[in-house]
Amino acid sequence: MNFKQVSFLGGLMAFAVIVLWLGQNFAVGAEIPVPPDFSYEDTKPLGPVPFSHKFHVTEKKQQCPDCHTKPKLFEMKKLAASPKMKMANLNEGQFCGNCHNGKKAFATKEAKDCARCHVKK
Repeated sequence: MNFKQVSFLGGLMAFAVIVLWLGQNFAVGAEIPVPPDFSYEDTKPLGPVPFSHKFHVTEKKQQCPDCHTKPKLFEMKKLAASPKMKMANLNEGQFCGNCHNGKKAFATKEAKDCARCHVKK
């Protein structure tokens, strides 16, 4: 190979590395769409509990893995509320109670805070 060919290949390789590096950074920086809000309806005798992904992700700066990895607090299936998702379990630190413990966020145990989650229909 002559000098021009080596220079051309070197420049081509440098260009390819830059394109790949930029492409990777754009992919890593891409935002994941925030899932829609939903409501837990099986909360009798109290009212349903609406849940806002937008509030928890954008305002409270939570990340998906905070709730959807080990320990797996919530499955990533639409409205896949566990039958074990009862107030006693929340009060023991499971599900929402993992954060709503009075330290990171208001506690699920406090009767004065029931209306913060349970809404009247």
